[in-house]
Amino acid sequence: MASYNVEFIFNDGVNSYTFPIVYRISDPKEGMKATVIDGNRGDGSIIIPGGKKSQRIVVEGYIVDSDGYEDITDRMAEMKTKVTTNPATLTMRHWTGATWQNDWQYTVRRIDEIDFPESLRTDSQKYQIEFLVSSY
Repeated sequence: MASYNVEFIFNDGVNSYTFPIVYRISDPKEGMKATVIDGNRGDGSIIIPGGKKSQRIVVEGYIVDSDGYEDITDRMAEMKTKVTTNPATLTMRHWTGATWQNDWQYTVRRIDEIDFPESLRTDSQKYQIEFLVSSY
């Protein structure tokens, strides 16, 4: 089995940011907004298609301590500054041993504040960021 590295890169045209230690990402799932009307007298249903469903990407990972509390706090501040709510490109890519290969790329917007659930920033800090996909 080949070993490779995976990166997630956020780029809004001004800021470029590579997420540290991503341990979970939810790939966008296509779906439709359908209205389903269940019948009263039988087992049938009526389905009224309603367009495409909004797609979301959630990135979760860790910021790891390399030089103490101040280092983690500085890295958190950098993430807050560089991962903006402006429209941006989110790219997932992996290292093949010779070059970086893109797996997918979406135009996204960060839709909520970056969540740092840990209050103690001793050796690592968990983060979670949610994006809404606007085009792919």
